[in-house]
Amino acid sequence: MLLADGSILTGTSPDAMNASVEVCHEIEPYCGAFRLNQRVVASVCLHRQPSGRTVVLSPCGVCRERLAVYGPGVLVAVADRRDPTVVVWKALKDVLPDYWMTAFPDEIDAGWTT
Repeated sequence: MLLADGSILTGTSPDAMNASVEVCHEIEPYCGAFRLNQRVVASVCLHRQPSGRTVVLSPCGVCRERLAVYGPGVLVAVADRRDPTVVVWKALKDVLPDYWMTAFPDEIDAGWTT
C-alpha cells in the first residue's frame, strides 16, 4: 500500500485453525496508514500460488469499502483480463462505479458524485 508521504506498507495473512477468523492481507497496512495518519494513495494485493506464479487480486468488496474513505481517486491494482500476472491500475471509482454512499452526498468526498 502506497501512502501519501511515499511510505510503502505491506501486510500478510496468517493462517488460523478457524478460517472465519482469518484476516486479509490488506488489514495490516490499512491499520498502519490509520496509525500514521496518512492517506492511502494506491493499493495492490498479490497472491503467490503454490507453483510460484504470482497473480494480481483486485480488492474485494470489504477492501473497496475500506479504501473508499480515502476517496474515489485511490489507485487499485486489478489483473489484466488476458494475463492475471499483469497489474492494471484503475481509480477506485472505476471499480466501484455504483458506490452506495452516493445516496448521502453531504457525507462523502465530492468526487464520488461528480
